[in-house]
Amino acid sequence: MACRPCPWAISCPSLDQAVQQLLFDVDWRDGGEGPRLDVLIVDMPLGTGDVQLTLGQLVAVDGAVIVSTLQDVALTDVRRGISMFRKVSVPITGTILNQSYFVCPSCVTPHYLFGSLAAFRSLAASLDVPVLGELPLVKGVSVGGDNGVPYVLTSRKEQGEGDSAGGAVWRNVMQEIAGTIASTDNLQVTGKTDSSHATVLKCDK
Repeated sequence: MACRPCPWAISCPSLDQAVQQLLFDVDWRDGGEGPRLDVLIVDMPLGTGDVQLTLGQLVAVDGAVIVSTLQDVALTDVRRGISMFRKVSVPITGTILNQSYFVCPSCVTPHYLFGSLAAFRSLAASLDVPVLGELPLVKGVSVGGDNGVPYVLTSRKEQGEGDSAGGAVWRNVMQEIAGTIASTDNLQVTGKTDSSHATVLKCDK
């Protein structure tokens, strides 16, 4: 493993090999015993790179969830990513808008810091992709990511102290999204789901 501050360069063939090892050579059981993996969620940046293509070609992916922000470059990546997944026959479960608005601690009114949500909604409609949810901008999500602790695994007291109404909205929207994805892909949700940049969901039935 390279040192933490050092750059890590990896060639495309090596990257493909790493993906294959992740999928086929890892024993996901607890201590080599018990049931095998039921669901694998792979978190990737948006784009049309080798990893996305390799996943689409090597395994039966049940669905892709595309997470975006309102910036034009992000929406362009969404369009390209959806087009690529469709070319390799990966179903698009839906799309999520992250950092869609901000709810200040002293009120419950959404503040659209990055502009109207119309462009995102219009893109989703034009691509015939359902909008699974629109997540508010919440400080605790960023802090949790930096600390390696998903926001949904922090206590509600911690969330409430730092994020107030916005945190409650975020949790509720994510719970609805988790339920929608579960029903779409015939999964059973036993916990809560964290948000990320772009997620591919694979289920071995």
